[in-house]
Amino acid sequence: MAQSDQALENYLKKLMEIQYGSQEEQQFTQEELKDIALDAGLTESAWQQSQQRAQQHLQRGTAYLNAQNYDDAANELENAASLMPHDVEANHLAAKAFLFRGNRYSRSGDYDRAEYYINRTLSIKPAHSGVMQLKTELNNKRRVLSNNTEQKSRSNKFTKWGIIGGIAIVLIAGYFNIYNSMVGLEESVNSSWAQVENQYQRRADLIPNLVETVEGAADYERETLREVVEARANATSIQIDVDDLDDAGKLAEYAQAQENLGGSLSRLIAVAEQYPTLTATENFRDLQNQLEGTENRISTERRRFNEAVQGYNAKARKFPNNLLGFDTKEYFSTDPANAEPPNVDFND
Repeated sequence: MAQSDQALENYLKKLMEIQYGSQEEQQFTQEELKDIALDAGLTESAWQQSQQRAQQHLQRGTAYLNAQNYDDAANELENAASLMPHDVEANHLAAKAFLFRGNRYSRSGDYDRAEYYINRTLSIKPAHSGVMQLKTELNNKRRVLSNNTEQKSRSNKFTKWGIIGGIAIVLIAGYFNIYNSMVGLEESVNSSWAQVENQYQRRADLIPNLVETVEGAADYERETLREVVEARANATSIQIDVDDLDDAGKLAEYAQAQENLGGSLSRLIAVAEQYPTLTATENFRDLQNQLEGTENRISTERRRFNEAVQGYNAKARKFPNNLLGFDTKEYFSTDPANAEPPNVDFND
């Protein structure tokens, strides 16, 4: 039995070699197939048994096909067609089984097998109407399958680009959100600095009236008055643009000039207080009160500016904000010692 199965396997292998070794489908008569089988080692009786087995495959395959069991039908009918490649019905039904199975599962491999058996049937019987119908249906199914595949490919492409576009929108929106946030913080720093400058300018505007008032009552304090006037001129000559707020050198120069002016002004007030007639005048007291209020506002605005810088710098140094090119700002620091009025001793 084992020798018979081996001989049958050799027969089928040799038959396939003959068929696939030619560019065109080979047609065999019953006698030619028998000669190939005998040459492959099959005995006469084994040959007859192979044909009976082929008929059994054909019968079972037909029954499965009628029951719409296309999986088993395709297997049985393919076995029948392999043993009887010259049989029109075996090839026809094998083509039908693979076509129907392809329709059920939408598998291109089943359509390829259906096409193979359709062509084999037509090579045996070109006018086979049933197979011609199968061929028409197969072509239609392949067009549908191709369109579906193309549509799915387009859909996948659109989905992919949609995802990419969505991510891009999120990233762009995130970028603009972070950028706008940084712009807002920077504007807060700029606005705070403007208030610092306003208060320093207010102090500078009060000084000419104070100098004039003191000058009229204290003719002997020319040196102190000169120091205040020069310090004011020096302080007002230094201008800080918002673009300079990241320049520690310029801010230090500006702070030093304002400290020098504050020190000179404190000295002038201390000297003026040695003249009771002067301090009793309403104009001096009013100017003194305005200067004290301005000094308080300067201190407040400096603190607010440094708080704004702290909030801005904290954001500017964090990732991914640090990728946007916003430079950190410098704090505006002064020497607290210069804010204290100097001690003036007229007993020396």
